[in-house]
Amino acid sequence: MYLKLSIRNAKRSFKNYLLYVAAMTILLAIIEVSNCIAIIGELAGFQVISLPLLITVIQIVLVGYIDTFMLKQRAKEFANYLLLGMGKKRLIRLFLCEVQLIGFCCYLAGTTIGFAIYGFWYFCEPLHGMKHCGFLYGKSMFYTFMFFCLIETVCSFQLRRRLNKLQIRELMYERNHNQGVKNIGNYKKWGIIFLLYFVCLIGCVCGIVFLPETYIVYPVSVAALPLFISVFAFYKWAFGWLYAQRRMKSVKIYQKNILYITANITSNFKTSAIVNTIFCVCFLFSACSFITGILMLQPEFKLFDTTMRQWMGISQISICIVFLVIYFSILSLQQIIEVRQNSKSNQIMHCMGKSNKQIERLVNQQIAIKLIFPMIMALLIILFCVPLLNGKMNLILPVSLNNILFKLTAEFGACIIIFYICYFRIISAMSKRYITPSARKLSKQSE
Repeated sequence: MYLKLSIRNAKRSFKNYLLYVAAMTILLAIIEVSNCIAIIGELAGFQVISLPLLITVIQIVLVGYIDTFMLKQRAKEFANYLLLGMGKKRLIRLFLCEVQLIGFCCYLAGTTIGFAIYGFWYFCEPLHGMKHCGFLYGKSMFYTFMFFCLIETVCSFQLRRRLNKLQIRELMYERNHNQGVKNIGNYKKWGIIFLLYFVCLIGCVCGIVFLPETYIVYPVSVAALPLFISVFAFYKWAFGWLYAQRRMKSVKIYQKNILYITANITSNFKTSAIVNTIFCVCFLFSACSFITGILMLQPEFKLFDTTMRQWMGISQISICIVFLVIYFSILSLQQIIEVRQNSKSNQIMHCMGKSNKQIERLVNQQIAIKLIFPMIMALLIILFCVPLLNGKMNLILPVSLNNILFKLTAEFGACIIIFYICYFRIISAMSKRYITPSARKLSKQSE
């Protein structure tokens, strides 16, 4: 009975699971591709599993956030189950079974898509070269399944803990619960932490540029720590500052639509800081992959033989594209879901005298800000680090590749602009049905 109920609930709430399905399927597909590359090349060691491990960590955080979002969407339904007499343990098992069932479907879809992508790229040979295709698919699926089990175990444990703490009254109001802080001025502490670790990051980059080659390994090995901490601290400070401006009721915040936009951004600012940190790191990884891949494909780059350069270049560019798709797709789904949730607010604004075009403009402003917000810290890091690293590369690479880092960064920026415009137009077009129809209904009711 519980299995049937889980399947029915999963089908009924499939729209709410779109974000979960997209994240799980795409990331598991990347893990599958990396496992196929490792198996076919008979590679081993930490370098081979570093990419799947990194994706697993990102996926655990993202799925944890999505599970929290799902709990808010289903909170009243769960409260009704408890009021009707269902035990909390059975309710938890029901929800976990539902989530894991959808997760397993994502695993099957992700491994199939990942293996198909790998086959498209690397099996462009006669069919006799694919005699071990079944063995490769089975072995790569097993490795991907191990990472999938790790993700599901950690996320299920976190979700179980959260559900155990919630009572019926909390479930009834969980969907509309906004995050707040007792000490509004706490953001200043994060601002100081950001400045300290950002200076440490710039110091590591300067060490890479100016130290002798025998000592470069030291700043390279520790640069990741100040990078991650400075990004996280920046978004904690940024969201905390916006929240403080909203709570202190500054006169400027009441001008135009600033108050509404600020309230929308800071309603769940603690979670948003974590999510924006992950997206910023995802953006930085895509930039590094793009620059590395294009550089590998340059004929003047003689570090490896031609075959190895082409293989590594195509792999890096593929990883870049995948990370960009993850970044924009998940952010787009998030925005569409938020616009759908705020449809009642749009109706209220229409009753207050705002036209459809004004509401659409306001929604588009929110979408534009949230799409670009994770890029802010990444652009700051690129602005400071690229000029320093470009000078170092001019000393190492041939004269024909002088200032190549500036050129590749500009090309990556052009790609980002194209992605941004395309996804913004898609979200804007899909959001109109949650704005215009509601206004029409109100006009009919008023008549």
